[in-house]
Amino acid sequence: MIQMNKTGYSATVLESHAETPTVHRVRVSKPEGFSFRVSQAVRLYLDTDRGPELRPMSIASSTTRGYLEFAVRRSDSAFKRAFVSLKEGDEVGIMGPLGRFFLDPDRPAILIAGGIGITPLKSMIEFATDVGLLTDLTLLYSNRSPDEIVFKRELDEFALKDPNLEVIYTITRPSDGDVWAGRTGRIDQNLLLEVSQGKGNAIYYICGTPGMVSSMIGMLLAIGVQPDRIMQETFRGYARRPVI
Repeated sequence: MIQMNKTGYSATVLESHAETPTVHRVRVSKPEGFSFRVSQAVRLYLDTDRGPELRPMSIASSTTRGYLEFAVRRSDSAFKRAFVSLKEGDEVGIMGPLGRFFLDPDRPAILIAGGIGITPLKSMIEFATDVGLLTDLTLLYSNRSPDEIVFKRELDEFALKDPNLEVIYTITRPSDGDVWAGRTGRIDQNLLLEVSQGKGNAIYYICGTPGMVSSMIGMLLAIGVQPDRIMQETFRGYARRPVI
């Protein structure tokens, strides 16, 4: 049983399943009295085989939904093992919200994600679609293989519903067995320049591993984007994975 103090909330697991071969997705009830802004995070409290642990976790769902959604890339850490083993009816603890990675609805947005870094950006896109936001949104989303595109079904549906949203996937390590007709290769300066055309006042929102975020910032600065137009959310703990 999760025991939270007066600053925390208890939530019930509604769904828990594999999202991709390496990513697990969990949906929990939104606790009564809990409120947050789109793309914020919480500290998620789990009972693990090494004792209770509290970790920051981006909320992947919009404020318009009656639940909270999270996703993590699997690893051998006690916290990740506990997250993946969650099942319907289990309880988790939530503290927060926290973070200031906010979407400016009055300016075009270019969202740049690598792998599991899609989570807060999916919250932004879901919100924009649900409320009919008129903000011009472009998502650049890089993954190593097609089957690792997290939330692809929802992202494709959002792109069909929202005429102001463009979703661009790129695959960095396609194999001979992949059926993939889309873009390949890493997000580079040419792609950044391409999507930036006509959007001189756009805000760039970057989320991914430290290496990926640093690389994207360097390229944006190189093509003349001012630092005050770049926002970042860095996911720690993935330093050993190749930069996407």
